[in-house]
Amino acid sequence: MMLKIGTNKKAFTLIEVMLAAMVLALGAVLIHEVFFACVDTFNYCHHYFSVAYWLDEKVWRIQQDLRHLGPLAQPTTHGEFRHRNKEFAWDLTHDLVYGTQDLYEINAAVSWKEGPRAINISRTAFAKYVEKE
Repeated sequence: MMLKIGTNKKAFTLIEVMLAAMVLALGAVLIHEVFFACVDTFNYCHHYFSVAYWLDEKVWRIQQDLRHLGPLAQPTTHGEFRHRNKEFAWDLTHDLVYGTQDLYEINAAVSWKEGPRAINISRTAFAKYVEKE
């Protein structure tokens, strides 16, 4: 009777172990990339919603000033502010609509850097000056 040596051993080969390590490493890298993409998107949305609220409030104040003061209103036209350790720059313009003497167009914008991207939010509104009698 012949003895067969080593036929009943069950083990992983080096190639199988290397392939398993490669698959695990690839999975870890993909999870890492997806996680940071989600964090970046969350930060963008968080800043967008807080700044959009601030911008809407600023436009509303300018509308009120122009409605009541008309050409005497002298709002600040640009500036910077800091919100939760993030720098934001804003710009505001208001001009009479062509062909009218009491209708103002208001353009407001806020911009900031989100990683390598430059983000810009803008709003346009109108205000009609009503003279008090």
